[in-house]
Amino acid sequence: MPDAPKKILVADDEQQLALAVKIRLESKGYLVVTARDGQEAVDVAIREKPDLVILDVLMPVMDGYSCLRELNTKFGRGKLPVIILTARDRMKDLFELEGIEDYVVKPFDHDDLLIRIDRAFKRREQPKPAAS
Repeated sequence: MPDAPKKILVADDEQQLALAVKIRLESKGYLVVTARDGQEAVDVAIREKPDLVILDVLMPVMDGYSCLRELNTKFGRGKLPVIILTARDRMKDLFELEGIEDYVVKPFDHDDLLIRIDRAFKRREQPKPAAS
């Protein structure tokens, strides 16, 4: 029996960008749900239980940072892989502190995003070392 497709939540207020990402991810076999702002992203994540979230930083209603904090509260810090989309390139240290899986700087290459998604899933599938 083949594995069920991974579900990805794309949260971005730029609807054209979100649609382009959705189409590209679906063409690679992912199930994709979308949200237009941070609050909607939290609501959709609770309802849909995605395997990974692609999250824009600057969104209306609730920004990406507040959304990330809510997701960490609901799912456990670092339990739900999150890839941040940002126009700010020098935020890596902050992202690591917040338990973010990875980030992509806008404008981005869709193939690069797919590589990062695949890498995030592979990291999660690796067996954990046994405790001594």
